[in-house]
Amino acid sequence: MKKLTALFIAIMTFIFTLTSCGADDLGIPEGMQLVENEKNTYSFFVPEDWSVDVQEESGVSAAYASDKSNVSLMIFDWDGTASSLQEYCDNYFTTVTTTFKEVSDREMYSDNQYFGTIGENGEPVLKYVYTIVSDNATTPDVVETYKLMQIFAWHKGNIYIFTYTARTELYDSHLEEVSDIINEFIA
Repeated sequence: MKKLTALFIAIMTFIFTLTSCGADDLGIPEGMQLVENEKNTYSFFVPEDWSVDVQEESGVSAAYASDKSNVSLMIFDWDGTASSLQEYCDNYFTTVTTTFKEVSDREMYSDNQYFGTIGENGEPVLKYVYTIVSDNATTPDVVETYKLMQIFAWHKGNIYIFTYTARTELYDSHLEEVSDIINEFIA
C-alpha cells in the first residue's frame, strides 16, 4: 500500500510539474511582463524587453522601449468637475496647449473604442492622436517633435489615462506593441 501511495504521489507531482506554467498561471500574455503597482488594482502588461518604472506614491505606471518611446498609465478619481468624459478631455487639452511650444489639432476617435476590458459594458472611451513640439531639456537649441496617442476611459468612478509617446519618426514602429498593451489591459 505504501508503494502504491508513493507511486501515486510521484505521478501527481510529475503531472503538476508538466502542467504548471509559472507566469502563465497569472495570465501574463506571451512575450509580455506584468507592471505591478501596489496602489492600483489592474493588470497592465508591456513587452518583456521594455524597462518598467512604477511610481508607487502617485500611482503612475510607465514602461520604456530602448529608443525611449514609452507608455504610461494614470488613474484618477472622478471628481465631478467635468460633466462628461468629453468635457474632462477638453479641459485636459487646454492644459496641454499651454504647456508645450506647439500642439497639433487632435484627431479624436470615439466609436467602438476600448481600453482592454473597459468599454465592453458601454463605458465611455475616447482616443486622441496629436503631436507636440517641445524644447529639449538638455539641449535648449534643439526642438523635438513627439506624437502621442492618449486613451481616456471612465470605469467605476475612475478616469484612466493611457499615453503612448514617441518621437514622430519612431511612432509607427511601436504601434503593434502598443495595440497589444491596450488589448491586454484588465481593469
